[in-house]
Amino acid sequence: MKSVAVWMPGLGLVLLVAIAARLIGRFSGPIPDVVLALVIGMTIRNLAKPKGIEAGTKFTLFYVLRTAIILLGAGLSLQAVIKTGSATLLLIVTLVVTSMLLGLVLARLFKLKGKIGTLIGAGTAICGGSAILTVGPIIGAADEELAYAITTIFAFNIVALLVYPVIGHALNMTQTAFGSWAGTAVNDTSVVVATGYVFGAMAGGVATIVKLTRTVLLVPLALIVGLVYAARTHQAESGTVAQRAFKAMPWFILGFVAMAALNSLGVFPAAFAHTLALIASFLIVVVLAGVGLNVDLKKMIDLGPKPMIVGFLLATIMAFCSYGLVSAIGIH
Repeated sequence: MKSVAVWMPGLGLVLLVAIAARLIGRFSGPIPDVVLALVIGMTIRNLAKPKGIEAGTKFTLFYVLRTAIILLGAGLSLQAVIKTGSATLLLIVTLVVTSMLLGLVLARLFKLKGKIGTLIGAGTAICGGSAILTVGPIIGAADEELAYAITTIFAFNIVALLVYPVIGHALNMTQTAFGSWAGTAVNDTSVVVATGYVFGAMAGGVATIVKLTRTVLLVPLALIVGLVYAARTHQAESGTVAQRAFKAMPWFILGFVAMAALNSLGVFPAAFAHTLALIASFLIVVVLAGVGLNVDLKKMIDLGPKPMIVGFLLATIMAFCSYGLVSAIGIH
């Protein structure tokens, strides 16, 4: 009971911020509720400086995040991914690996500090904020790094939503080609879907399936990052590489896979799976509110403009790479 009482002030504030962001998000146009939750949380944290919320926000970033990611699996149909995504699977894997490696290279070239290069690479490679929130705890990233990486990803997402359909029409891309491009080059799932449907209904459907195929790769990415991070952790008290890997392994990803498998087997009625997906999307908003309430804006500013430059440069390069590969393999 004592621990619950300690959590309540922070949890209550996190929920209020998330609800406000969800309501405002209905009228905010291209700015999604997750970005609003992050901004509102950061504003409250740095202007009002509320006391006694740390336990609740930490609870959110640990337990609510893992719950959200597990429930996101209920929105996946592995059959649909395999059926529609198999044609673009090699393209997706190639781009994911390229994005992750290029992100690390750019981070080193620009001499980024801390873990932010890995976060931006993961967010660009897989699924934006969800990937950043999954990988962040594995590598011990600071809240300011998480917030900066997420802000960078969402900033490019807004640009993509406004610009990609215009470019697609100017290049006379087909619905399938544009959907494949948007599904591999845009990061956040909601923005991928929106970008595809702005271009056309068929493009929206293709973009959604391609993006879901890409999302599945969050599982091996998280496992690989956990193993690499464990192998590079050399503190004597950390034990063997195997022990560090076991400790760093994101076991909640198994829940994500299990939910996707159950949904694919038809265990969940369609309405129930849809409800779980809606709950998961709201919990992601809750998590972003928690991230915002934990961020010291001064520390974030101290990171400088380089991470934002790296994020936009990486996303732009990957947009060209994606378009080039979509054209080269003849998707039309």
